[in-house]
Amino acid sequence: MARRPSITYWNRVEPSPRGDSLQRGLTAQVRDPLWFLTRQWQLGEFQGEDAATPAFANFAARFAPLDRWRPGDAGPRPYDGSAPLEALSQNEPISPDLRTAVELGQLLEGRLATEGAPPPVVDAFRTAFPVPRPADLRPADARDRALVRLCLVCGGRATDGIAALRAAAAAAPDLPDELELPAGGAGPARAALDWLASWTAEHLGPIRRADANSWRPEQLEYGLEVSAETPDRDRVTLAARAGPFGELDWYAFDEVARTPLGHPGRGPDTLRTSLLPAAVGFAGMPDARWWHFEDARFNWASVDTDRRELGKLLVMDFMLVQGNDWFMVPFAQQVGTLVQVDQLLVRDVFGEWTRVDRADAEGAQGGAGWTMFSTAAPNRPNGLAEWFLLPPGALRSTLDGPDLEEVRFVRDEQANLVWGIETTTEDGTGRPWPGRERALDLPDEPQPAPPTSAPLRYRLQTGVPVNWIPFVPVQIDSTRRAVALERAAMRRRIDGALRTVRPAGRILNPTNLPDRDVYRVREEQITRTGVRLFRADRRTRWTDGSTHLWTSRRRRAAEGEVVSGLTYDLGERTDAE
Repeated sequence: MARRPSITYWNRVEPSPRGDSLQRGLTAQVRDPLWFLTRQWQLGEFQGEDAATPAFANFAARFAPLDRWRPGDAGPRPYDGSAPLEALSQNEPISPDLRTAVELGQLLEGRLATEGAPPPVVDAFRTAFPVPRPADLRPADARDRALVRLCLVCGGRATDGIAALRAAAAAAPDLPDELELPAGGAGPARAALDWLASWTAEHLGPIRRADANSWRPEQLEYGLEVSAETPDRDRVTLAARAGPFGELDWYAFDEVARTPLGHPGRGPDTLRTSLLPAAVGFAGMPDARWWHFEDARFNWASVDTDRRELGKLLVMDFMLVQGNDWFMVPFAQQVGTLVQVDQLLVRDVFGEWTRVDRADAEGAQGGAGWTMFSTAAPNRPNGLAEWFLLPPGALRSTLDGPDLEEVRFVRDEQANLVWGIETTTEDGTGRPWPGRERALDLPDEPQPAPPTSAPLRYRLQTGVPVNWIPFVPVQIDSTRRAVALERAAMRRRIDGALRTVRPAGRILNPTNLPDRDVYRVREEQITRTGVRLFRADRRTRWTDGSTHLWTSRRRRAAEGEVVSGLTYDLGERTDAE
């Protein structure tokens, strides 16, 4: 009988201890002491330093709050810290759209019923301030499908609340002349209009197409100033430029002016306290103890570098050698204040006191000062302010709504133009409306050409979509040859007539201009990468628990240059042979 071969598979191999005690395995016995001594020498543990660990620190500082702010070219306004600076300086009025008008009209009609007005009063408001029917819309508005659908539902059946508010404000303290009220309806109508005006001012604010006072359309950014009394009794003015998300962080402020106070002033608040330093830790930091398991999210042993990569060498030197030499002193500063540290004394575990001076002070670090989180002050001796600013900004702790408007400023080198492309604008109901859909509803209508027997026909230029607004270069200073980009307009046939195409959104129709018809953007603001501007609603919670809602703009980089296909002086073939 033949024997079959046998193959044995091992799927589990594990030790089988013969004893019940784990004591010998946990002792971590040293079998080679010389290896440990070599590793200690390699890591520099034999290089002793006359140093000690900090036990506690004495801290003395003075505070001064921000008390004024000034948007754009307007006058200074008091600031009490009850709202984030972005909500005050960047908020712009909401656009008057039909959806808001219908909602305000419903509130007005409901208030009329609360005031005891008879039904003919509501009919009088609907007759005086009606919501338009689709047949009453202008040809340009009739292409807005969302607006037409809302007019089909509410046209002739509701009151235009925005129109009623404007008429009431213009006729105050009397009632609007458009209202034909029955007997006994004037009192309830006046009370309802007053209530609606106060409710709108509290919850919505102004309703008009206007920019925020701090918006600088020629620079495509926000600009404002804040001021405060410094701890040294000076009045300091700081200029702020918002970041790419519209945030006002510490780096957004620069000192532009400082004047001594001619009176005692408010005076700073002084703080003296003792604090416990804590060792600084970070992800991937080598552990201070030999037998501790380190963070596995970053493996320093796998870093490949050479002596030419100075950046990596500096980071590795800090991580592996000096990482445990840094300590942090926890300190709380009130939002919206300047703080100046007057003294920092550290007592170590040996009982020695050490005074820690500013790293950017004159003569510190052998004459080469080092600084971080400092405010630039060109008028100071070392170009830095002696205090730290914690601005009252919402930073990025906001909830942002959908983009109501988006505009891309991009260069077109072939056409020698800059285009302001309205990628998204608000429709008649206040909703985002893609610019491509708006352009498809307005195709380029060819101009009717007379019959001809010539094989070619001359064409002055080609067309572009209606959401592409041109900006042409113009010289604004012949001495320095400075150039700006001025908003222009394309001409195209719409509804059988040659019309000028104007921008539909608010970004390309700024209001903070000396002349509303002349809008120029500084040429250096539009780089080869381009610029994208967004408008959106933002919401945040403030330090006192209050909720703040505002509409602001943010600036981001675009995707580069574009080619519009705009050409001039074309010869087109005809059907003639």
